[in-house]
Amino acid sequence: MKTLKWFGFFTLLLASASFISCEKVIDVDLNSDDPKVVIEGTFTAGETTHNVVITRTMNFDEATPYPTVDNAVVSVTDNLGNAQVLTFVGNGTYQATAYPVIEGRTYTLTVVADGKTYTAQSTAPALVPIDDLFVLSFEFGPDTINSIVPLRMDPAGVKNFYQFNLFNNGERLDGIYLQNDAFTDGIQIQEPIFDNEGSYESGDTAFVEMFIIDEPVYNYFFALLQNQTATPANPTSNFSGGCLGYFSARSKDTASVIIP
Repeated sequence: MKTLKWFGFFTLLLASASFISCEKVIDVDLNSDDPKVVIEGTFTAGETTHNVVITRTMNFDEATPYPTVDNAVVSVTDNLGNAQVLTFVGNGTYQATAYPVIEGRTYTLTVVADGKTYTAQSTAPALVPIDDLFVLSFEFGPDTINSIVPLRMDPAGVKNFYQFNLFNNGERLDGIYLQNDAFTDGIQIQEPIFDNEGSYESGDTAFVEMFIIDEPVYNYFFALLQNQTATPANPTSNFSGGCLGYFSARSKDTASVIIP
């Protein structure tokens, strides 16, 4: 295990703790006469297959799975005019294939469902590579808490927003994990990520997916986090047309480490 610089560590510790939550479902206080379409789409640079999932909201007292929207028309185009109509593959999922996503390009996703048109734009940020993945351990009462630290050099003069998926021994951990460079612009980021279950133990393999996302998508997920401590409200979608959800064009890097 490598040693991190401790300058400002406790500030980062508090900041990290504020960006962790249980997995959040979009809660909407609507009756059966006013369902909303929910669109969740991710297009990742370096990949050529991308999915868009479309569902509808339900009443709080309904225990059935979220109903899917299986008759939509979904298309994507970039700012250079490269377009594709997505293929419906079942269970509310529409898929783009052989469609490369390029860093710096802006993508427009258009969904026509139930006679309404919903449109969102997202720009794929430049990749920020993970230089190393550290493990930071500390004692918390009788327990040892292990966190991971995706070490990377933040580009100077550019606002960067980060979203993480955490895995332990191949199983994805619940939670929304976010960071930004508001206090780390242009310097090495050493901010730890604490999973909300304290899942990592000695000998486990920790794997992280780090997505660089644009600001509207970051704000969307940050609003979901705020719903844990405030009166629930629908996060602001980057879609026009009155639906819920988000569209994210993003870049990605991954890393893994064995917990000492």
